[in-house]
Amino acid sequence: MKPPWKIPLRKNRTLQSCLALSLALHLLVIFGITHRERVAQFPLQSPVVVKFAKQPPPQRTLTRRQQLRQRPLVRRPAFQTAPLVAVRPAPTAARPLPIFQTSAPRLPTTLRPDQPVLPSPDFPARQIGPPLRAGALEGARQGANEIDLALELMDVPALDTGRHRAMVVVDPSDRRKLKGFLYLSNVHSPSIEQAEQEHIDLGGRRMYQTRQLDQTRQMVEKRMLHGLADKLVARTQVHVAVRDAVALDDPQLLQVPFVLFTANASFEFTAAEAANLGAYLTSGGFLFAEIVRFLRPDYSDADLDIPAVRSLIRASFESVGYQEWKDWQFTRLAMTHPLYHCFYDVDSLPRGMRDMHFTTGESAPLTPDYLEGIVVGEQLVGVYSLRGYADFWSGIAGQERDWAETLNVVNSPFRVGAEEELVYNLGVNIVVYALTREGSLARQLVDAD
Repeated sequence: MKPPWKIPLRKNRTLQSCLALSLALHLLVIFGITHRERVAQFPLQSPVVVKFAKQPPPQRTLTRRQQLRQRPLVRRPAFQTAPLVAVRPAPTAARPLPIFQTSAPRLPTTLRPDQPVLPSPDFPARQIGPPLRAGALEGARQGANEIDLALELMDVPALDTGRHRAMVVVDPSDRRKLKGFLYLSNVHSPSIEQAEQEHIDLGGRRMYQTRQLDQTRQMVEKRMLHGLADKLVARTQVHVAVRDAVALDDPQLLQVPFVLFTANASFEFTAAEAANLGAYLTSGGFLFAEIVRFLRPDYSDADLDIPAVRSLIRASFESVGYQEWKDWQFTRLAMTHPLYHCFYDVDSLPRGMRDMHFTTGESAPLTPDYLEGIVVGEQLVGVYSLRGYADFWSGIAGQERDWAETLNVVNSPFRVGAEEELVYNLGVNIVVYALTREGSLARQLVDAD
């Protein structure tokens, strides 16, 4: 029998088994050592378990935020201290009390009945700065009669955001220092315009020659307002512009602070137009109504006025429950009324276009030498005129003067031109009074902000 190591490996089963067993043992030893190092280097961690728990939302307490209130600007009255009489003890023979004369101001002390007044020697004080002089404050304003002080510190034209039609501030020390902005408008109505187009006198020609066939009532009134606006811009610091006409029954009429209304023919109006005009006049608006129909040399009292205009004003007040002679009335404006002195001093009424056209000579009859006021309670809310001042504002006087100089008409009343300047002064007064009067629509719109 051969020894096992001399038998070839492929035929030696015993040797193959020993080698396989030895290899398996070596592999097990190597795997065990490597696994132990890995476990020691990277220990296993317990898995993370996430649990979702449904909890009610937290209760939040509702607190109301308090807004800071801005205190309005209020002028505080100047403090007037009562004069204080110093009590000086009688001097003694051992130590007489020295007396010094000085002009230094003394601070007032409050007198209390339970506290005696100690004598204080009148030592001279060194004067520092300019000397103080007693006097009264000049230019003190009444807060109830003027616009708020905050508006005076602002640039009023910069406040023209398109929301309001007017904002005017008056300097209390000078009535002619006005600043602000203003938008003028007139009113229109289909019935009024149709009546003017159909109005022809008995001779077959139009009685109102300034409104030609190619010029509507709105065009002529807009030219009147432009002429008045130019004078206001030249004589005040108010920016004035003219906007389109507003319908007589349009609610936007309540935003217009000054309205021009002219008539030269009888017309009819609706109940809605009268009601809207009544709300306008009783809410702070101002109306300048004028008869502009030209007069003939042989005119009668029936041609002097147009009753339809007064009927419209009466119906407007009736629609809001106002009774004539009780709540409102037509009254003659005396020359002492503030309207004639709010900007210029108008001591006498100038002649209107109706007095200067077709009426020459001293013997010719003239229109009434006064203006009528539409007064509600004690407030003047409108002016009613029969003299034809609005025609001056449209520039007719300048056209008539040029025509008279071209044709060399010596006796033309328009060649002098003295009345034209006075009429413009009166127009400026009417607009300024309409804006600055107490309770005007312009001031109400400003106070609403």
